[in-house]
Amino acid sequence: MYKDEAFKTRVADNRRVGISAKQTYAALKLANPENPTTLRDVYNERQQIRRAELAGKTPISALLTALIKKRGYEDEFFTLYNAEYGVEGGHLTHLFIAYDKHIDLLIENPEVLITDSTYKTNRFNMPLINIVGMTGMNRSFFGGSMFIPDEKEKDYKLVFFAIRKLYDVYELPYPKTFVTDAYAAEIAAIKCVFPGVNHILCIWHINCNILAKLKPIIKEQFNNGDDDNNEDNSRLKIILRKTDQLAEFLNRK
Repeated sequence: MYKDEAFKTRVADNRRVGISAKQTYAALKLANPENPTTLRDVYNERQQIRRAELAGKTPISALLTALIKKRGYEDEFFTLYNAEYGVEGGHLTHLFIAYDKHIDLLIENPEVLITDSTYKTNRFNMPLINIVGMTGMNRSFFGGSMFIPDEKEKDYKLVFFAIRKLYDVYELPYPKTFVTDAYAAEIAAIKCVFPGVNHILCIWHINCNILAKLKPIIKEQFNNGDDDNNEDNSRLKIILRKTDQLAEFLNRK
């Protein structure tokens, strides 16, 4: 079996159920050690399958097309998108998605929203803005997400315009408070789309910044390079240990 129909079917089936290329290659070699198939052959076949599935579209455009074709799509997902040449042209730039079960939670708890961006965590190679709500019991829930091409102010404005549109469609009172990190473009976009809304910085980001800046300062201040000075070294060890304890305490909050 070398690049025949059985090989193509095996690779396609394994890819569909989530089996990695390395596992597929190992299984082929285990079944027939004399098989000349290489790991690169498996990767190339998976790429051909992926290109056929995309049908010339970008991955993010293919995602929207798949959502639209999904039965009951309009009842299950709330979506907004922005494209330079339309979905058929394949150049989709922004995609907002909210699942109906998450919207149900948002309807009951519209007051506080947390927004944060993730990096290098999706196959579309686009920043993903996660939108998280808070209940009255201080429990978080996922509210929606939006793919954007960049993290400029104009991109964040579309994120918050999408949130406002979602609230308008479901006739919800606008959020009273947004929680974000200290990214200036995001904060400016909030003030533009939701003027007068409360904005606070995320305590987790504050804690991370404290810890990131605290240790180097302590080391620079107390590590004078004199290894014979046992008293200074002892003080340094105590302070570093307390810093680690502070980190553990802050990360539990």
